[in-house]
Amino acid sequence: MRTSVANDGQAVAAGAEALLREHPDALVCGLAGNGLIVPVPQSVGLWGQGLIEGRALVDNVVAADRATVVKVWLRAQEEGAASDKVRLLRQPGTWTTLHFIDMREVHGVLLGVIIPSDEHAGEDSPAEELVPAAPRFCWLTEDEGARVIDCDDAFTEMFGYSAAELIGESVLGQIHPEDQGRAVEGWLAVLSTGLDQQTRLRRRRKDGSYLWVDTTLRNLLNHPDHNHVLVEILDVSAEMQAQETLAEREELLRRLTAGMPVGLLHLDTERGVVYNNARLLEILYGTDAPAPSSGAKDAGAQPEPTDADADVRGHSSCAAILSTLTDESIAAFDQALDAVLQEGVDRDVEVDITLPSGAWRRALVTLRALLRPSGEVSGAITCVLDITDSARARAELEHRATFDPLTHCYNRSSVLGTLEHELERADSNSTGVVYVDLDRFKPVNDQLGHAAGDELLVLVAERLRQASRDSDVAGRLGGDEFLVVLRDVPGPEMAMRAAQRICDALCDTFKLSCGEVELSASVGVACSDAQDLSSEGLIKRADAAMYRSKQDGQCVPVLAD
Repeated sequence: MRTSVANDGQAVAAGAEALLREHPDALVCGLAGNGLIVPVPQSVGLWGQGLIEGRALVDNVVAADRATVVKVWLRAQEEGAASDKVRLLRQPGTWTTLHFIDMREVHGVLLGVIIPSDEHAGEDSPAEELVPAAPRFCWLTEDEGARVIDCDDAFTEMFGYSAAELIGESVLGQIHPEDQGRAVEGWLAVLSTGLDQQTRLRRRRKDGSYLWVDTTLRNLLNHPDHNHVLVEILDVSAEMQAQETLAEREELLRRLTAGMPVGLLHLDTERGVVYNNARLLEILYGTDAPAPSSGAKDAGAQPEPTDADADVRGHSSCAAILSTLTDESIAAFDQALDAVLQEGVDRDVEVDITLPSGAWRRALVTLRALLRPSGEVSGAITCVLDITDSARARAELEHRATFDPLTHCYNRSSVLGTLEHELERADSNSTGVVYVDLDRFKPVNDQLGHAAGDELLVLVAERLRQASRDSDVAGRLGGDEFLVVLRDVPGPEMAMRAAQRICDALCDTFKLSCGEVELSASVGVACSDAQDLSSEGLIKRADAAMYRSKQDGQCVPVLAD
């Protein structure tokens, strides 16, 4: 219900007059009860305000605010007057105040008033608006000879031809040459069968451009009130443009994936191969080896692949195409793929590949889940990058960081790290060390040269490995000092037996390229216990025992106290 003020038409008119006097910079328009713009009556006094022209006031407002205009309009008809903030198309970055005032009791119209302001509307204000939509449907009628009888205004707006230019003429020339055969076939079919015929074709506009349309022919030639063929035309250019754009994007994607330096593999939720590029096969099988074929799954209605863009549609699952992965790598890949398909998470895994030629490769496999808008996993995209060279370089760096470059046994930091790791185990009291210091080594360097000394150290390291168990770790601490870490020794007796084997191997004659040399070694042994589980303390005890062995000079191992 309206308020008492709204019921008084004179009061509403007076309020509108006051508003207009206060805002001579406003824009105004008269509005009929259906919302369409009508002239402002001369009885409404204006003070220099500009007029709003067009079909309806809502056409002058940005799309996001049109719902606001409707709400204000409905409130004004209920309450007599209403207002709210809106943005105009011509100045979307600034707010204006829209007033609707019901003055029908006095002046016969509703009044629309837009008052400008300097209030900024924010950075997310729309920069442009859609123009009113052009018609998408039209019709024309033709006689039995396919000459135009009449057309509607929408046909003129859509194609640019006036009725005078069409009536009495055949429009076959307006059909795209490639589509004229279908148009003629449809016309003959509607005449011979009397059934409606529909054809999708391109019609030429007056400006020479073509518009994709669906044309429906309805035979009304024997109808007593019509005697013509009704041609109904529906604009489907947006749909066709979307299809063409999609086809272009698919072609672009195909070309991009074909030329990418990484292998691509698209899998569905059943692990079926949807698509793969040629680079994937090159990584997995080598450039000369053809991909295997199991003759199962078809990847879809796609053109036959070329040599430059192979497509393994014959593989029923990723297991077939990934058959060159090692067993361990297959297990790691399957585990990662399970997580991606079941949980929608991302996973990366490195795999080893054995090519049909027998060559080894390492690849980084990146698995990413493909999600539907609902969040449901629809498959996985897998990128396979050949990292063989970097893996070899990394392995070389790791080897250099781990092993002594001369003797190829563990270097100082690696053997000490191994000892630390062993002592951190729950059963670390079963760890022992053998500290080895070579005797008579300095004369070899002094008399035969450093090359002979290096050769002798290499032989010593080899004998240390032969005298040790497979589970033990031999390392060079520096110079002519070595350390052997004994894993899982139940007590000092076994540790001493291991040390004795080392003494027997080193207290012997060594054949060098320059002749034979006699060598001996001083050996100290220490075993961890509950009171001393530090690597530093264990090595210190073994070092002290080694010095006692050196003092004895008998090449006999000494157990630390």
